[in-house]
Amino acid sequence: MNALLTRCRLFTASVAMMLSGCAGTASQPVAVDWQNAMAAFAIGEQQSPMVFTMKDAARCRGRWLFHADALKGGAFPDAAMGVFIEELRFTSAMGGADFFLIEDGDHPANRNATKDADRLMALALAGDGAAARTYFENLGQCYARPEEVRDVPELATDAAATITRQSEALSIEPVSSDFDEPVNQQRLAFIELFVQRLRAGAPVADLLKPQISYVYAVKHDCAAATTGYIDLLPASDVDTGFPFVATYTWESPDCVVPPELDSIEAFNLKATMSQWNRIEAAAEDHNFDVFVLADRARNDYLLISIEPYRKGYAVSKIEYRLERL
Repeated sequence: MNALLTRCRLFTASVAMMLSGCAGTASQPVAVDWQNAMAAFAIGEQQSPMVFTMKDAARCRGRWLFHADALKGGAFPDAAMGVFIEELRFTSAMGGADFFLIEDGDHPANRNATKDADRLMALALAGDGAAARTYFENLGQCYARPEEVRDVPELATDAAATITRQSEALSIEPVSSDFDEPVNQQRLAFIELFVQRLRAGAPVADLLKPQISYVYAVKHDCAAATTGYIDLLPASDVDTGFPFVATYTWESPDCVVPPELDSIEAFNLKATMSQWNRIEAAAEDHNFDVFVLADRARNDYLLISIEPYRKGYAVSKIEYRLERL
């Protein structure tokens, strides 16, 4: 009962601060980019220890219970509720709290986590985007991904490691046991975050290594191709767009060859993604270090290579491929 009263007082304090903040900034309302803030959930998930100590469990239970109370109490604005992913909705929040059920409900780590969540919530509701991102990143660190039960054949065959067309690439699915590997879960969480940014048309430079490789490959009929390559491309250029030199090559003597083999092309990731109606992602193979991003209705697709970087992962290579057949 004391723990419940404490949560209620903290939640009430958050709402009070929200209201006072709104009153003080009525002429210049501050809006949090909730979709961007919730993208930090996947970053936190990458940092999840997967094996939780008693202190971890107490801390996580406090965070999930507070989040569930906030949802039930209607603390989040409609702008946030409209973009909440399933993992952050009430049923999942209560499931997370139940997962971290501990005997010592008054554990100090539980109380401290609840107080910290209350503080971050109050700041977020008052318009602090950084606090909102930290709030959701903390929840991501406490996310216990549920295992999906599947019937797995006794003899599994490896999927092809090469890709010929984007429609074939999306059909590649590693065996279910691969998804349960902690490292693979972290890689999947990272690519999910990357795709969320692309869908929202948001910047992605912070998810890239400071310098990456870029490959451009357009496949024509008559066994011809236009290709380009940039090494050490600054990450910031991916958000703003960049030019590069592309070269036309052919194999068949019957090909219609352009008068100039070299041309200046340009690539803008945001502009390219804005033309896609739907972005689907699939692991290229069992290594979980190259992912195919495609819209099945189109003939172009991306290959995104990632690798360990600092405490998580970062994109190291972007390949844009188009088949004009």
